[in-house]
Amino acid sequence: IDRLFLIWPLIITHEIDEQSPLWDIGRNDLAKQRFELVVILEGIIESTGMTTQARTSYLPSEILWGYRFERLITFQRDDGLYRIDYSRFNLIYPVDMITCSAKELQHLHELEKWHESTIGCMDNDTSYHQG
Repeated sequence: IDRLFLIWPLIITHEIDEQSPLWDIGRNDLAKQRFELVVILEGIIESTGMTTQARTSYLPSEILWGYRFERLITFQRDDGLYRIDYSRFNLIYPVDMITCSAKELQHLHELEKWHESTIGCMDNDTSYHQG
């Protein structure tokens, strides 16, 4: 993503696929990893035309596996307006999530598909074995 209009809070995601450096990292592997995830946000302040930059970084020990951010935006039916509650900015909640890596998950899905395909090939008629 190279251009965003930050009028609303946004969630930026990273798809973990075969090209991702996170492809073979599971929850239990995360703490053993040695990397730093650097996030840089650059922008232009509309009213002044000045550029601004915000930077932060995350170590594996700072990444929370299986958590999501709470919603900041609510719709007020009485006045028809959206409200953004920035006091909830750092609030998180746990979600059910697998603990294996994306690579392991793909392997499990492939095994499951193979197992389902072999069930259709089995002969369930055992009457010829009876004497």
